[in-house]
Amino acid sequence: MCKRFLWLMLLPYHLFACALCALYTPSATVNITLEGDASTLKAMTFEWHFSQDFIKTLIDRYDDNRNKKLDPDELKRIEIILDNYVAKKHYLTSVEYTARGGEQAHVVPLSLHVSRKELFFQNNDDLVFRFRSDTTQALLPEDELSFTIEDNEGFFVFLIHGIQPADANVFPFEFNLFNHIAFMKISDNVATRTQAPVPSEPRLAPITPEKHENTRIEAVPSSESSGLLWLKNALSSTQNTIQDTMSGLKEKASFAGYLLFLGLSFLYGVLHAAGPGHGKTLVSSYLFAANHGYAKALSMAGLIGLVHTFSAFLLTLTIYLLFDLFFNAFFTDVSFYTTKISALIILAIVAYMAYRKIKVHRARPKIVAFSAHPFTCSCAACSPKSQSSDWGVVLSAGIVPCPGTVAIFTFALAHRAYSLGFLSAFCMSLGMSLIIAAAAFSTLYAKKRFQSKTPRFLIHSESVALAIMFTLGLVLLFS
Repeated sequence: MCKRFLWLMLLPYHLFACALCALYTPSATVNITLEGDASTLKAMTFEWHFSQDFIKTLIDRYDDNRNKKLDPDELKRIEIILDNYVAKKHYLTSVEYTARGGEQAHVVPLSLHVSRKELFFQNNDDLVFRFRSDTTQALLPEDELSFTIEDNEGFFVFLIHGIQPADANVFPFEFNLFNHIAFMKISDNVATRTQAPVPSEPRLAPITPEKHENTRIEAVPSSESSGLLWLKNALSSTQNTIQDTMSGLKEKASFAGYLLFLGLSFLYGVLHAAGPGHGKTLVSSYLFAANHGYAKALSMAGLIGLVHTFSAFLLTLTIYLLFDLFFNAFFTDVSFYTTKISALIILAIVAYMAYRKIKVHRARPKIVAFSAHPFTCSCAACSPKSQSSDWGVVLSAGIVPCPGTVAIFTFALAHRAYSLGFLSAFCMSLGMSLIIAAAAFSTLYAKKRFQSKTPRFLIHSESVALAIMFTLGLVLLFS
């Protein structure tokens, strides 16, 4: 039992990793088309094909007339916002030319000179952002071009789908793809320009000069465990159902609809907290190192759920009023700084608790007649009030907002469903508190079992719990 408990306490989960929330990061596949002649690159055209989840988010946010599609004026507004975001970041694209002539390679960055850009729907449901950059770059065989398409702010995740020539007159080349990076090598053999699949091992694959039709890339099989993958799918499905129910309540309110909406929000909170992170390890370690009862564990779990959910709600409300669509850069900064603040709070709590325990153990016994507690006792009755450290744990576990809850609150604000967003946040916090309380109760139950059977074990286990808290603080601080 002892080994199992320690194994559970040392599970390699990051405290606020919230791996499930990565599901909500917008993604886009990229096609690159090159124009030129046999020895010169004259233009590059980039096409971003956005994911269906992101398209649905745009419709929820910008479908002003509620016809479940983006009209030309709504699409133009999105194009302006998107261009304002990417233009100042060089369209999130970096291109480098490497001249292989001579003994030493010479690398030259190619600046983007965007001459044409447009956002449009292709085949009715494929949202494409296309922009063209003009250039004049002489090329020789064995020279190389590299493309890196990356959003350092973390709003978009890109996957380069392919590189293709605009026509048969374009210089021959071979290419290889690595997620958001593509490497291209100029060839001197036109006859070898035949289509070949991108190999799994790093070697160059030739490409045909014919223009490719736009295709969608299949999802890469996930390496995650089946349990975590199921949890992600359940969260995504629940989120979509919550949004659909919210839209239905805006059109026609009903008692059954409200019950379904609140129940789904509670279920989302349960599933959300059941994944990695959300303070379960921190709270369990703190309760094991401190001497608290079930009532304290329940109150701390409830407060963590409330702080975590409503901090995300208030943050979303504030940012929504100040920014338009692409506020993720600001949200990323908030998450970064709140994570560091949480780490410092955790380390301060560990230092304070360690100081208290060292002080108690160094204290000399006084002559106390008929005392029911030994002088080393650090129970709630014998110890000074620990409200400050309790609140420190609550804040450090709850103030870091999660993108998953922010996505739901953004949907509520976009539909001006402020009361529904508030009720959803409250029910989510109850669901999260239930899971955190279950983890805390399990810790206290195991501690009482050890205390009754192996009292000496507690002397070392409390130090181990503090060490776990210290490790979590360091992980957050330097991650």
